[in-house]
Order: sequence, then structure tokens, then C-alpha cells
Amino acid sequence: MTTPARTPPFAYRGGKTRLATRIAAALPRHQHYVEPFGGSLAVLLAKPVSSMETVNDIDERLITFWRVLRERPAELARLCALTPHSRAEHQQAWDADLTVLNELEVARLVWIQISQSRGGTLRRTGWRMYVDPAGSSTSMPGYLDGYTERMAAAAERLHRVSLECRPALDVITQYGAHRSCCLYVDPPYVGSSRTAGGAGYRHEFKSDAEHIELLEALLACRAAVVLSGYPSALYDEALVGWSRLEVPAKTGQGRSRTARCEVLWSNRPIAEQLSFDDAVGFRPLRPAMTATFTRSEGGSKPYDTQHL
Repeated sequence: MTTPARTPPFAYRGGKTRLATRIAAALPRHQHYVEPFGGSLAVLLAKPVSSMETVNDIDERLITFWRVLRERPAELARLCALTPHSRAEHQQAWDADLTVLNELEVARLVWIQISQSRGGTLRRTGWRMYVDPAGSSTSMPGYLDGYTERMAAAAERLHRVSLECRPALDVITQYGAHRSCCLYVDPPYVGSSRTAGGAGYRHEFKSDAEHIELLEALLACRAAVVLSGYPSALYDEALVGWSRLEVPAKTGQGRSRTARCEVLWSNRPIAEQLSFDDAVGFRPLRPAMTATFTRSEGGSKPYDTQHL
């Protein structure tokens, strides 16, 4: 009997559901797996269980959803399954005062906010619905049913996972100091590399200054790091000497899906765990060298990657 695939119970903006198994295969060996930007937890759900695992997201609504799913999976799945695909339900989910509701209802409303919103985001966008099937045999109620059917397996996977709700850089600094850890870092994409307009997250992270601060923290890590992003000159300039792998990907929902290239950067060799097809575009780890880039406070600072 095969184990059913574990995938997130919603389509989340920037989530790696379609790439999760390939990214999981690229992770260096580790004892403690850490996700500073948890989001949909697609890679965690796709990877084998590690000795220790910690996921973090700064958005307390997301962490509340994952915690309630872990603790009360049957109740949450039942309530979500009974929730119709409805413009009124979507409107009420956004109008509700989450601070006065019990956590089970908060988790249900968060699920509605993500799964029934265009773009799969916890920002208020329009109601997700389709007039033209565009060749799809699945209706929106069908998609929602599929999401609820994923909840039990996701909840079971979370039982040995620690949940954090902190700024990602704090998590990277703490866990990145230990060589036994592996950090899969999937931040919101650099603003200049995005194709969609507007902000996509309640807690944005898109300016060059924010990403430079992130790169500084990653370069200081003793832990293994795998960083996801779109092709970025900012990242390439900073991460000289790191492995680099390009993976074809598609973004968006329904007819709006477009082809993009996802890039993985790592301070450890990553191609040895991938198939030949996956390894196309792989740039091996070069001898240790110094990378220099502009810091957020001005000036420049060299980073010796010898310790990585």
C-alpha cells in the first residue's frame, strides 16, 4: 500500500507544491530541518521526516491555522468540508473580527481567506471563481473538496514539528549557527524579479534592503542553507561560490499560469542528490572565495565563504 502524497490544504501564493519533491531531494543531509518562511509548508510536507523539524512564519494567522490543524484535524476538516464555495462566505471571512472568535473558527476563516481568494494570499483580493472552464474538468467546489481531503495527512505530518511565529531573520540567526541544521529559505521574491503587480503578503519582504539583510544573515550561517528565488542579480552577486540550480516552474492559478524559472542557491553541493534532468543548469560549488555587495546601511563588506 502506497503512502498518499502530502500536499498543502490550499493553494498559497509563492508556495512550492509543484516543485516540493524536487526541492526536498536537493536538501543536504541534516539532523534538524528549519523553514524560516513557512507559508504553505509544501517542502516540509513532501520531505522525509528528520530527527528534529521547526517551521516558522511571521504571520500569526498562518501559524494558528497549522496549530489548529495539528491539534484538531477532524473537526477542522469537517467544518471546511461543509463550507460552500460562496461569495458571501468569502466576504464574511474577511469581515469577521478574528480576535473574538475561538481558534477553530479562526482556522476555518483563514482557510477560506486563502483558498477562496484570487492569488491564494492572506491579503484581501477578489473571490476566486471561474466563468470559463478553460478545459479544466475541476470546479472550484471540486478544488475545495480536494484541499480538505489533504488535511488529515498534513496534520499527521505536523505532529513532530515545532512551530514558531517570529521574524525570519531571528530564526535564521539562531538556527543557522549550528552545522547540524538545514535551513530551507523561501522568502517572498525580490520585488524587481516579480511579474505580478502589488503586494502579495500581509507581511511583505520585497525591497532590496530587506533581501540584502537576509543575504548577510545567510552568509553568516554555519548550517546548510538552500535558498529559493527567481533569477536575481542581487542574489548571484552576493552568493558567489554557492551552488546554483535552475528548475523550470509555473506560477499563477488556472489560465493565468505562466512559465518561470525557480533558482536554488546552496552553500553545500546539491546536484548529487538530483536526477540528470533536474541537474540541468547546475553550477557546482566553486573553491572558497570572497563575495562583496552593498550593505543596507551603505558601504560594502567582504564575506569569506571558506567556513561554508
